[in-house]
Amino acid sequence: MKSKNPIKSKLIAVGALIAFLVLLLLLKTNTAICEFVATTFARAWIWLTGHMFGWLPFSLFEMFLIVAISAVIVCVVIIIKRLCTKKRLQALSLLLSVAIVALSGINLYTATASFSYEREPLPTEIVQSYNGENVTYEEAIAIAEYVIEQVNSNYHTLPHDADGNVIMPRLAELNELLRQEYKRLDSDYFSPYTPNVKGILNKRIMSELHITGVFFAPFGEPNINVTRMDVFTPSVIAHELAHSKGVMRESDANTVASYLLLTSDNAFLRYSGYVDCLSSALRMVRMFPNSNADYTRLSESVHNGVSHEIANYNKHWMQYKVLDDIGEFFNNIYLKLQGQKDGTGSYVEPPKFEITGDKDDDGNDIVVILKFSNTQNVLINLYKQGLIG
Repeated sequence: MKSKNPIKSKLIAVGALIAFLVLLLLLKTNTAICEFVATTFARAWIWLTGHMFGWLPFSLFEMFLIVAISAVIVCVVIIIKRLCTKKRLQALSLLLSVAIVALSGINLYTATASFSYEREPLPTEIVQSYNGENVTYEEAIAIAEYVIEQVNSNYHTLPHDADGNVIMPRLAELNELLRQEYKRLDSDYFSPYTPNVKGILNKRIMSELHITGVFFAPFGEPNINVTRMDVFTPSVIAHELAHSKGVMRESDANTVASYLLLTSDNAFLRYSGYVDCLSSALRMVRMFPNSNADYTRLSESVHNGVSHEIANYNKHWMQYKVLDDIGEFFNNIYLKLQGQKDGTGSYVEPPKFEITGDKDDDGNDIVVILKFSNTQNVLINLYKQGLIG
């Protein structure tokens, strides 16, 4: 009887944790509750843990993963060994202990991160939704020309390495630059606290998984892959910092990152932002009828060095092919569990359009633009506000 008491207590604890998780998931279906939790408990927790662990020179999340995976392996071995020696109650007791720890972590993550996936949309000063009736062809061309002008001019003014890539500042400097940029967001939608971004030590594994960054809310810790500091690194840092500010939806984090970089006074940040949205600006022109000539003209006006740098970036990531599908698989599952039905497709909201059935003078389908992509909407919004163009 004495040996069963701990098991009974653990069963009760597991049941209580499951019941609490179910309650959290039910509350998560209400946007108002999600907004409240995201701006109170989650925000306070990230502030607290960010201050507690932010000073550490290494990624606590990375250490946690190593310890957690090792602990799971050890527990599985012990459980199997106890089952083989007919110590079933001891095996059950250990299994329940593992379940208690796991459920506690899941509940904490749900409260600190998952609620933020169901928040209200971003403030309209950051982005609005536009369609073909709101944007003229001339405006699309003006936006694309400005993006290309910014890309080319910043490429010329910044230092380059032997391969023609822009030499980005170190992580600490980029981190501080972006922390200052985030101070420009005065909306209550964003947390006033901005933590420090940390570089992952196990860069090879992270690269093989094609993971450029990750934010772990329970530790209030944004992490990035520092295998290669390149033109897109500022965008990655800004994206992970957006998560720490309470913006968990991937497309929204990209949107906030684009807004900050495109409106920055810093040449490195501005170059990163405009290179990141270059293809979106060109594709926006292509969505209009009779645009082949302008699209070709604009594409050819991009400096060869910029195109070469983008090609170098793609070439770098193509060398990591061992675990890329595994990384995509688990990230896709995670995002779907967070209510993002498109999974990894939720990083980018593509444009929506209807094919009319007619052809333009270039032989392309004429479409009705129902909605531009998120990146295109950011560019259009900034143009309408007179901040670009």
